[in-house]
Amino acid sequence: MLTHIFWTCNLTNQLKLVIDGEPVPASRPGFNSNRPGSKGYTRSKYRMYKNGIKILYWDKYHNKQLFERGVPLVAHIRFYRRIQKGLSRAEHKRRANHEVKPTVKPDLDNYEKAVFDGLVKAWFDDGQIVKHDTEKDYDEHPRTEILIEEWTHEKEVK
Repeated sequence: MLTHIFWTCNLTNQLKLVIDGEPVPASRPGFNSNRPGSKGYTRSKYRMYKNGIKILYWDKYHNKQLFERGVPLVAHIRFYRRIQKGLSRAEHKRRANHEVKPTVKPDLDNYEKAVFDGLVKAWFDDGQIVKHDTEKDYDEHPRTEILIEEWTHEKEVK
């Protein structure tokens, strides 16, 4: 259940997923420099995260394409990172109360790309996303909360 939605949703075509665990950003391909002519590869941590999203989507939506070609979409995504150990009690409390936001790498767009890569079956093309409301924060329970819905003009007017 997303906790920071800025408007109510009454559409039937919605994608809602919660991915438990530390969010993983998209990574650049790796190359083995020991072998000339070797191909690039996807790093295992990113590959496992992306495949985990695909499995969750399959479990909940049975790989049904929820959004047709050409339908504009809005993405609401919250990435909750683990609070680091070794902080003072006061700093830990500030992060647990969401008074402090993570301003370190990985970048927010790399987190988004990992999610969009994992949800390839949900839409015709992730270029259909015309608006996104994305945030990264600290929490005791790291996770990623996703809500994708169809964009409508009525929501923009409110």
